[in-house]
Amino acid sequence: MITKGIIKEINNDNISVEMFDAGSSCSSGNCASCSSKGKTKILDALNSRNLPIKAGSFIEMELSTAKALIAAFRVLIFPLLLFIAGFMIVGSISGTSEGLQVAGGFTGLGTGFLLNLLFSKRYKLKEMPEIIRIL
Repeated sequence: MITKGIIKEINNDNISVEMFDAGSSCSSGNCASCSSKGKTKILDALNSRNLPIKAGSFIEMELSTAKALIAAFRVLIFPLLLFIAGFMIVGSISGTSEGLQVAGGFTGLGTGFLLNLLFSKRYKLKEMPEIIRIL
């Protein structure tokens, strides 16, 4: 998905962009009205193409749908699968109570969230939107 925005701040490699709502009037080029109506989001972006950007530049960004789906799987589905796995593994041990099974499930859920946190910190730059053009 391609969206438009304004660069708000540049600190070394961190680029803060005010992204406009895709359904707003910014798609017609009237970005100032989007900003004044509060239809914006602030997010970090990559300048992997080394474009000559500066604060206040109007830009286009690419938000990858595939990256969003992978992140959704990692954040939502993976911890739930580990919850089920933990619940079933503890349940397969004879003589365990339901309380211990639930504790095993929550241990799996917590492990999923922890792995997600570690993975997110390590691969953060790959999931960020990319600046593709200066307007």
